[in-house]
Amino acid sequence: MTSNRFFINKNSLHSDTVLLQGEEHRHLSRVARIKLKEKIWLFDELGTNYLARVEKIDKDSTQLSILKKMEKEEPRVKITLAQALLKSKKMDMILQKSTELGVKTIIPVITARTVVKINGKIENKMERWKKITRSATKQSQRSHLPLILSPVHLKDLIKRRNEERKLLLSENKGKYLKEILIQSSGSEIQKEELPFSVLVLVGPEGGWEEEEEEYILNNGFEAVNLGSQILRAETAALCSLALISHFWNI
Repeated sequence: MTSNRFFINKNSLHSDTVLLQGEEHRHLSRVARIKLKEKIWLFDELGTNYLARVEKIDKDSTQLSILKKMEKEEPRVKITLAQALLKSKKMDMILQKSTELGVKTIIPVITARTVVKINGKIENKMERWKKITRSATKQSQRSHLPLILSPVHLKDLIKRRNEERKLLLSENKGKYLKEILIQSSGSEIQKEELPFSVLVLVGPEGGWEEEEEEYILNNGFEAVNLGSQILRAETAALCSLALISHFWNI
């Protein structure tokens, strides 16, 4: 697909025409400098792609006609990242890179050692995070815009999630993550069935408190680790997602 991809909300589609407004219109007309009758790709929040032609460019909007619709391609394994809240730049990087790696859902988690305060700022943060993931979706030519949930406390996360496989990224407990992934990617005789969905829970910069880790493991999670080296939270998150994406979704 062309790199000229623009996001639209599903409810902005009216039969075979669509109106592009706001930031996406400004990007099309002033940054990408798309001309009349040029063809571009659109994608919506449900992962559907549309080939469209520019019919009219006004000051505040662009009118397009839909030429072709391509249904979304579902990943084999739906990946959810539950990431303990990190400082702004680190969290931004995780959002961007995890989007590129094909994560379906991102859940910021409040833990005992979370240092980020979000009182009164959550709406601004959510808007910023959505902008980052939208940009990363376009850049990586993904079909699916990841869903970002509002931050939740750790115990609420544990109670609410029902992914088929739930992995706790630990510094020194459990199997190596690569061993679990290889078991599902080997010969047909040895191969395990891939899970329909997987949740990866990654801790804060200071790591998990012992009581937290024990609580998580007593409530349906299995511990996995990435080896003997101690990695930063953001490095560990992206390393684990890259491995899962490589073995289970490529």
